[in-house]
Amino acid sequence: MNAQEIIKQYEGLRRAMPDAKLPALEADAYQLTVTHKTENSAESAYAVLDSFNPVAGWMGFQSGNQHFNHEPLPKAGANYGQLLNAEVTNGKGASLHVRYNGNGGWVVTEYGYSTGNDYMADKVRHVASFDKDGNTTLQYLRFWQERDGALGVNPVFACFVGLGGKA
Repeated sequence: MNAQEIIKQYEGLRRAMPDAKLPALEADAYQLTVTHKTENSAESAYAVLDSFNPVAGWMGFQSGNQHFNHEPLPKAGANYGQLLNAEVTNGKGASLHVRYNGNGGWVVTEYGYSTGNDYMADKVRHVASFDKDGNTTLQYLRFWQERDGALGVNPVFACFVGLGGKA
């Protein structure tokens, strides 16, 4: 069964059981592309972030976190020390995640998503600890896929898609 067929069946079940309060899935099914690479310095990881042309995201440094929403990417190391991790979106169907690997390298993963037929998705929000602009949530598209009929549908990836409103 493809993702679009599962979405249709799930939405029928969701409507038939309103008391269950099942979360809504996105109406479209998706295709994903995922690429990984390792950078050997915080500076090179920051350069990859900068060249991605992000429009929103958050960055974790040794001594603090910064977020931005339709503003320039925060300066690397600006009063916070070395970059440790980040999640940004370019607003065009791609998300870039950076993670310090604890061994002197930074794993950079780019997720691209477009209309397809392999993955279902739902939107999830996580409470963040900032409210400078009234944005107190981090928003993600969480992708689901049926890998084995016996195991059902399972979450596979979550891509950062932006900052949300109040939680």
